[in-house]
Amino acid sequence: MKQRITQAFMVIMFMTIGLTAQARENEREISLTVENSKAVVLTLNHIEAGTKISLWDANGKLLFEDKADEATYGKVFNLQQLKKGELMLEIEDRQTLQLVPITVSDNAAKMKESAQKTYVKPIVRTKEGEMKVYLRDGHGDYTIRMLDKFQDVVYRESVVAGKGGIKRYDVSKLPSGTYNIQFTADGRSFYHTITLN
Repeated sequence: MKQRITQAFMVIMFMTIGLTAQARENEREISLTVENSKAVVLTLNHIEAGTKISLWDANGKLLFEDKADEATYGKVFNLQQLKKGELMLEIEDRQTLQLVPITVSDNAAKMKESAQKTYVKPIVRTKEGEMKVYLRDGHGDYTIRMLDKFQDVVYRESVVAGKGGIKRYDVSKLPSGTYNIQFTADGRSFYHTITLN
C-alpha cells in the first residue's frame, strides 16, 4: 500500500514538472536589441496569432501599431527616428495585456524589465439569467461596470485585490439587449459584450 502511494505521488510529481516545463517553454519571450547603433530589433516569441503590438510615447500618443500573424513576430525600428525618452510597449492578446517600459537614448533602447506589468483579463460567460465572471488569482483592485445600449450604468461593483475565483451575477431581471461589461484597473479598461434574450 505504501509503495502504491509513493508511486502515485511520483507520477503526479513528474506530471507537474512536465506541465511546468511546457508552460515555461511556451511563455512569451520579448527581446529588444540594438544593432550597429542604428537599428532597434523587437522580437516576440510564443505569442498567439492576432496579438496586438503597439508603442506609445510618454504623453499617450500612439507611435506604432501592428498585429502578429503567427507565433513569432519581429520589427526593426530606426534608432535615430525613434522618439527619445520613455516609451511604452503594449502586447495584448485575448487573455492578457503586458506593458513593457522602454527607455530610448541616442545610442540605445532598453527594456525596463523590473517595471513590466501584466494584466490578466477576466472571462465572462452568461447562461440562463446568470453572468459568471472568472477571475485569476493575483489581480489588483478593479471596478466592474455594466452599461446598457444607452451607456447608462445598470450595475457597478469594486473587487478587492486577490479575490480570485468565480463571481456570479443575477442578470435575469435586466431587459433583453446588448450590454457592455467594463473592467477597470490602474486606469486601464477591458471590455466584454454580452447579449441577453
